[in-house]
Amino acid sequence: MKYFYLFIFSILFTSCQNEEFFEQVEDNTSLSSQSELSDLISRLTQNPTAFDDFIDKSNSLSLEFPFEVTINSETSFNINKFSDYELLISELSTLTEDYSVSISFPVEVSLPNYEFITLQNQSKFNALIASVEGSSEITCLTYDFPIEINIFKTENSVSTRRSIRNEAQFYNLIKNLKQNNGFYEILYPISISIDGESQSISSNTDLNTAIQNLDEDCFNPSFLTNKFSRLNRFVEFINSGEFRIANYITDTGENETLDYEDFRFTFNPNNSISVENIATGESFSGHWEIEIDDDELVFDLDFDGNDILDNLNDDWIIEGFANPIRILLKDDHNAGENTTLIFEKI
Repeated sequence: MKYFYLFIFSILFTSCQNEEFFEQVEDNTSLSSQSELSDLISRLTQNPTAFDDFIDKSNSLSLEFPFEVTINSETSFNINKFSDYELLISELSTLTEDYSVSISFPVEVSLPNYEFITLQNQSKFNALIASVEGSSEITCLTYDFPIEINIFKTENSVSTRRSIRNEAQFYNLIKNLKQNNGFYEILYPISISIDGESQSISSNTDLNTAIQNLDEDCFNPSFLTNKFSRLNRFVEFINSGEFRIANYITDTGENETLDYEDFRFTFNPNNSISVENIATGESFSGHWEIEIDDDELVFDLDFDGNDILDNLNDDWIIEGFANPIRILLKDDHNAGENTTLIFEKI
């Protein structure tokens, strides 16, 4: 009977201990490796694998320099450094969406956990992609290492201190803890940098807020996606309604907005522009193009047959759009001047 009571006592003691433990790890510093914030931290610290997915079609791995690709079985590109991606993207921007990009083998790849592997052929490449769980890295935010971490053992609530000195250690620590449903504690305060600006973080809540407040593009790391998703969003925006000119400041600083108050603009999907003067009933036409030039979105306007509209003919840098109904343009050739053109959706 004595042993029975001891057995019951040990269960109750362990139960209370575990309950205290889980209360402990649910505070504002400790984290479950299965939590949403841990997933975000993993994406922030993983080896980048999604930025080149427009080439390898996978966020399970990234291609290591140097490597060679061929577009539509015709044009070959050697990628030896990051700037070479720009040449490849510029070439792809001139093609339809039906292009193909093939990789020359053998090729070295790296995985989210920073492991490097050399693959000899396409079948090995496909097999590796199928076997590795992919994820998209989050950019713009970096940690200032070292970071001190307490790791909890759930069976006895004992913690072990570790000093994390780089992203690879942080990522693999959480990955290993996930396999055992482990818990850990970040010893705040820590320092992070967002686009080069340093911030002090004092809790899980602060860290989660900092991550959630990152710009949308920080969650879309593909080189191609970052450049072309904004382009596609702009095209979708201008094709979605009728516009008027809300503001036009010339390169000499003159406000000529009133000259355009009766004009209504429709940017058609076939790249034509339909213009109506609602005061006179006259109709005019034009042509628009959108391109990426030196990381800028450029909106090319070309109108026919009207002197007032001809003044708008230019390559305009897109400073902003859909905020919520406007397009803010700056003159590409007068970047230091006050030249401003704003279209507003009606």
